Amino acid sequence: MSSMHMPWYARVVFTAGRPLVLVAALVMSVPGEIRMAELAGWHGWTTWLMPVCVSAYAACAAVISDIRRRAKAPGRVTATIGAGAALGLALSAQVVAHLIDRGYMATSAILVAAVSAVPPLVVAHMLHMAAMPAAEVTVAEQMRELEETATYLAGELAEALDLAGRQLVAKSHGIVNEYEELSAAADELADELDEITDELTGDLAEAEKAEQKPRQKGAARKAVPLAVVKNTVAAMQAKGEKVTGETLAERLGCSKRSGYRYLGEVRAA
Repeated sequence: MSSMHMPWYARVVFTAGRPLVLVAALVMSVPGEIRMAELAGWHGWTTWLMPVCVSAYAACAAVISDIRRRAKAPGRVTATIGAGAALGLALSAQVVAHLIDRGYMATSAILVAAVSAVPPLVVAHMLHMAAMPAAEVTVAEQMRELEETATYLAGELAEALDLAGRQLVAKSHGIVNEYEELSAAADELADELDEITDELTGDLAEAEKAEQKPRQKGAARKAVPLAVVKNTVAAMQAKGEKVTGETLAERLGCSKRSGYRYLGEVRAA
């Protein structure tokens, strides 16, 4: 189970519980192992070294055995055997020490010899595990590892290049589509501009023609006398018609410009 999914109290127990239990077990093993050292004939401070030769050695052997097993290194078999033997020695030391203290068992020459042999055996096995050479890697294995690494890197590079190429192609297609849309919009705007230009040109031509026709007709006619203009304006006002330059021009049969001019002369008079 991942620590992320564990409640806080479980994480505390998982993190702090293991070293606490280990320390407690080692401390409880110390008196029995010291007692065994005393029964074997050691005295003074040397008796305190027996827990190191038994419990601490068992822990070291177990760790070394696990590391060598995971790494598939030489010496893992002997390390495992040594860890088992150390565990059995630590267990038997506690049991024998308590049996002797409670009077169920008495010391003997065999027991003294066995306990006395513990330090040399521990030294021999620790030196054996320390001197065990690491696994030799041949040139062929190195080349195989290099080939596997190169193949993996080549595959990763090919995938990265393929992904980058597909992204570039997709972007280029998008740019082409946008360019085509802009071109179509520009063509539509150009067509609309041409239509507007044609319409404006036609309107200007019609305006010029409409402006030239009154001038031509007015040029053939004589100016309307002011009295006639006044009478016409008076008649329109009497009928309630709106008098403007345009309506006056229609009554007099002249151009709009002349109608506005005549209307101005009447108002000025």
